Amino acid sequence: MTTTNARPVTLHTQVDGANYRPEPISLYAALSGIRKARKSPKTVDAVNVYAFTSRDGIPLHVAYVHYAPGHWSNVADVFEVYEIPTTALTDL
Repeated sequence: MTTTNARPVTLHTQVDGANYRPEPISLYAALSGIRKARKSPKTVDAVNVYAFTSRDGIPLHVAYVHYAPGHWSNVADVFEVYEIPTTALTDL
C-alpha cells in the first residue's frame, strides 16, 4: 500500500459557520476545483495553497478557497479546504 492510498485527498466545506463532514474526493476533482476557483476572480475572494507537514508526519498541500458573497444562493460565507497528500501530486 502506498502513502497516497493511506491518506486520500479530502475536501472540508464550511457554509455560514456550519462545518460539513470531510469528504474524500479524487485528486482530479480537487485539482479541477482549485483551477476553476483560480479562473473565477469575480466569484472567488481568495485561493491560497500551502505546503506543510501534517501532525502524523505526512507532507501535505492544503488549498483554501473562499467564495465571494453572492456566489452561493441564500448564504453569506462559504469556503472549501482541500487536503492533498504531496505524494499524490508527485505520483502523477
